[in-house]
Amino acid sequence: MEPFFRRGLWAALWLGMAAATWAVDVSFDVQPRLLNVGETAKATLIFHGTNKAPPLAFPDIDGLQISTASQLTQNINGHVSVHLTYRLFPQRAGTFTLSPYTLEYNGEELHLPAVSLEVRVPQGVEASSTNQMLFARVSLPQTAPYIHQPFDMLLSIYSLPSIQLTRDVQLLGGLPESGFALSSFEELQTIREEVNGQIYTLRRFRARARALTTGHFTIQPILRVNVVDASQPQRRREAFGGFFDDPFFSSGPAATPVNLDVPPAPLDIRPIPVEGRPADFTGAVGEFQFQADVRPREVKAGEPITVTLRLQGRGNIASARSPVFPESTLYKTYDPRQVGDSPSPSDETGTKTMEQVILPRSEALTELPSLSFSYFDPALSQYRTLSVGPFPLTVHPADNANNALLLQIPGSTAEGGSKAIVLGSDIVYLKPAPKHWKNPAASKRLFTPAFLLVHALSPIGLAVLYGIHRRRNRLAEDIAFARRRHAPKSARASLRRAADALRQAPSPSSVFEPLSAAVADYFGHRLNLPPGAVESGLILEKLQQAGLPEIDLARWREFFALCEQIRYAEAPSLDPAALDGWINTLTTLLRQTERIKL
Repeated sequence: MEPFFRRGLWAALWLGMAAATWAVDVSFDVQPRLLNVGETAKATLIFHGTNKAPPLAFPDIDGLQISTASQLTQNINGHVSVHLTYRLFPQRAGTFTLSPYTLEYNGEELHLPAVSLEVRVPQGVEASSTNQMLFARVSLPQTAPYIHQPFDMLLSIYSLPSIQLTRDVQLLGGLPESGFALSSFEELQTIREEVNGQIYTLRRFRARARALTTGHFTIQPILRVNVVDASQPQRRREAFGGFFDDPFFSSGPAATPVNLDVPPAPLDIRPIPVEGRPADFTGAVGEFQFQADVRPREVKAGEPITVTLRLQGRGNIASARSPVFPESTLYKTYDPRQVGDSPSPSDETGTKTMEQVILPRSEALTELPSLSFSYFDPALSQYRTLSVGPFPLTVHPADNANNALLLQIPGSTAEGGSKAIVLGSDIVYLKPAPKHWKNPAASKRLFTPAFLLVHALSPIGLAVLYGIHRRRNRLAEDIAFARRRHAPKSARASLRRAADALRQAPSPSSVFEPLSAAVADYFGHRLNLPPGAVESGLILEKLQQAGLPEIDLARWREFFALCEQIRYAEAPSLDPAALDGWINTLTTLLRQTERIKL
């Protein structure tokens, strides 16, 4: 019976301990309940007999900031409890009551008593007429800015001298999520300012903003600051340091995060006026300078000219577009490409440099026309136009295409005539020809197979010699025919250079440069064109007239577009496999072209 009695005793003790564990109790307290302006209090919610606890969601109390809970679980001699600690920061003097609360936990109602918090102004300090210890404001320009016009946005945080804030300030939102380009905030020098007879410490943060759309906006930032608890005195550092002076063991002063709701500030963004807008205006707003440089100024027809356009100033420099030369029959223009880094949309000042390639078509081109850049100056509320040029040029007649076969008629004059060469006259015969030739032995061998074969091949040989002679004369006299015969050979040489470039340096520019040369050489010879006249438009027109299938014409158009983009604009990203595919594609297209009549 004794073992049974012991087991019953242990079971009773265990049930008692379990009952004590299952019985959850809760306590709630706030300390201190009497404090001065600038001090913080702690609200502690303890759940006894459990290791899990639901957080208490306090309702909004005007003038009182309550932080989120920090949780701590304790187990002392088998007694488990959960501690939830909140920091209370009153933003003004007065009485704050935390009403009684009821919590539901595991189907059980837990009751929390009401607690009052009394906040007083310290002796010797007059109460603020604003009845505020900590507040914030946002300052915007008084005159509504134009779209793309930069302006200052100033955030100001006011605090009583007795309120100590940490250095970090967070912006939680309240600014338009789209339609604005905003730089980073920089903190200005801390000053003091009087507001309604009360002296405040003023921290200011400034950012440069620029609206990307017009309309009416409401600016209401939400700021979070950390208030140092004045009721927790700082521990003095030892004169010569100590073990706990190590920052690793120091958690710093206790601080309470406080959210500041800034009063809303309206902001109207004005559109650019339509009246007086120049025809070449592209949306630039600010103050700009415009320069252009053309090099070289002396070229041959078909050789590229590089025009460097430089735009710098204050305003929407990232979206501002430089002017370009208009289309003309005297030259061909390509889309400009940007060189160097691009300014960020949030940048207020910067420089943008563009390059445009011009190909003269003939020596009749004597100058490039003027360029004008128009922008809207918001400070003057008017449009302004900057002009550069014209740019004089010297264009010489073009040579034949690269690697072209240079042919001239032998003995040709400047007018294109030819000189007659007299070979001779008067033939003197030393002996008259006999009437009959007689050789009986030879006559027997006249009709041997070898003799007949030689005589049969003689006309063929003469015909071949005549064809070679005629072809040589035609090559000498017909330059178009000579260039047509040279076209495939010149194209194959450039295709081999493209294959070598693919093996050595597989980049779009290194591969497409010989590919474009292959096309220029081939069609320059095939169509007997000078280099300035070998253009993609003419080639596509000839191919279309020759009846080339549309699918092949589409491949030619794609090739020409890639060549121009790689040569005169931003090169696309093409891997070695894609570059090798274009070499094979162009080889096939040129072979197909050989079989059609252009």
